[in-house]
Amino acid sequence: MERERAKPAKLVGEALWRRHDATSLEHCRVTLTEDMHVVQGCIVALMDSQPCQVHYAISCHPDWSTRSVHVGMAMGETMYALQLRRDEAGEWWRDDERLSEFHGIADVDLSISPATNTLPIRRMKLHHGESASADALWVRFPGLALERLPQRYTRIDEHRFTYESRGGAFTADLEVDGQGLMVRYGEIWERVTS
Repeated sequence: MERERAKPAKLVGEALWRRHDATSLEHCRVTLTEDMHVVQGCIVALMDSQPCQVHYAISCHPDWSTRSVHVGMAMGETMYALQLRRDEAGEWWRDDERLSEFHGIADVDLSISPATNTLPIRRMKLHHGESASADALWVRFPGLALERLPQRYTRIDEHRFTYESRGGAFTADLEVDGQGLMVRYGEIWERVTS
């Protein structure tokens, strides 16, 4: 049996983020193959006063809509895993369970990472002064609970956006680089290096 050859991936961007309101450090890489973008990272943090480690990999279609999400988390003696996929009809699946409440959502949002804001920023392609709303499938940590999260992005200039969720209940000023990766996420995350 012939082994399938891995598709070559081009590094698009890489960042190391530090969180200011909690103990957390994250390394993220964005790569591109001929048919998808892949956002993957590793987070080491304190959650509920316990050290934890999170690994994630998100594959996206060329338009940056989410194809699949894989999350693994170790916290104390407990190992957590989450696998989601989005089919061509816009349906989300967890293993063999269809998650009909999230039908039509294009983006995933990991609550402990600024990396997933890159997906709608790249997908929406907003011009200066434009705004767009889109719900995200929000993965909350540490329990990996899933929720629908209404979000809105407004492009201020080439590298700055205003982000709102839950109808403005939460807002943050976002600064991104030329690839849409966070440089600064409000007062919460800041890039250490690129």
